[in-house]
Amino acid sequence: MKYSKGIQNRIKRVEGQVGGVKKMILNGESDAKVMTQLQASISSLESLKTEMIKQEMKQSMLEDVKRTLGLID
Repeated sequence: MKYSKGIQNRIKRVEGQVGGVKKMILNGESDAKVMTQLQASISSLESLKTEMIKQEMKQSMLEDVKRTLGLID
């Protein structure tokens, strides 16, 4: 499956946020700051998951329509 540019951008955002959490922990940042960044990372993962589900549903619906119209086997 080819993933959309939006999904590719979201995974890059997740990588950056998780990297930020790692740096904060290694630098001894306060728990509150780390938890805030960690929550942002979790939210980004949830958004990524939602986008992937939407893309899969669109693709599945498109294939169903094509099959119904006899455009694919």
